[in-house]
Amino acid sequence: MTTRLRVLPLTPPPVQGETIGSYLNRLADANHLTIGHLSSLIGPSRQHRRDNNRVGYWTPESLPRLASLTGRNRSALVHAMPPLGTIGDPTRRLPLSATEKVTEPPRRPACRLCMARRHIRGLVIRSTPHHEGVCHRHHRWLLGDVQHGLTRLSEVPQANRQHQRIIRRGAHPSTGLAYIDARDRLIRRFTREISSPPLRQRWSRRLDVLGEDPFGDPHRPSGARIELVIYPEAVVLTGLFASPHWRDHPQLPTEAARRLGIAPHELPPGLTGSVSE
Repeated sequence: MTTRLRVLPLTPPPVQGETIGSYLNRLADANHLTIGHLSSLIGPSRQHRRDNNRVGYWTPESLPRLASLTGRNRSALVHAMPPLGTIGDPTRRLPLSATEKVTEPPRRPACRLCMARRHIRGLVIRSTPHHEGVCHRHHRWLLGDVQHGLTRLSEVPQANRQHQRIIRRGAHPSTGLAYIDARDRLIRRFTREISSPPLRQRWSRRLDVLGEDPFGDPHRPSGARIELVIYPEAVVLTGLFASPHWRDHPQLPTEAARRLGIAPHELPPGLTGSVSE
């Protein structure tokens, strides 16, 4: 069945971590095909969203057919797009667990400057783990709708390097959950305007550096902007929450204040308490 397929005239390579839908759409665009027609050549015909990364409906023949169309071996495709390796796994048809839903990497555009450097045209969507949310080559933030430059926010790339060290020495998904917990706690403190003057001043300065949001409320920053401005502090808390020594330690608030560079009484109320706080 696969031998009847010919290699498409143009077969751009997939980007590491690219979503399946993103790659299929780029492949279709490059060859002036509709995504529905390309999908029918691979297996069940459907309209693939660019951020789609599911393979529950793919058949065992789908991967060989995609390999035939692209002229690439199956292992190379699976290496670039790991979900392809789960085709035929009945457990992938089950709904995601609560932990999987929380820790699943967000799907965001790849660094546009990196893609241009590689002469890749069109929109590339990647599964971008939070610890890969900074392009260090081009000093860009990758976790939001806008890829903000970080030249004047050097503490963000520095925090990202620390975030990567935490991930390397930790265990997935606990380290991922630790970051999400820390981020969400700080976002709640930001949006509720709970007083901590030193932190508030840092966050306000970072917002000022980002400049005006042409599509947003000037008095209510978007969630993506808030995550960026609280990111360095979120990484500090991630290191503590992911640490077997510190996460349940009675001196956790004191240590958190020290690492955040603030006095203990300036720590926002409940920031290191129970999750419900």
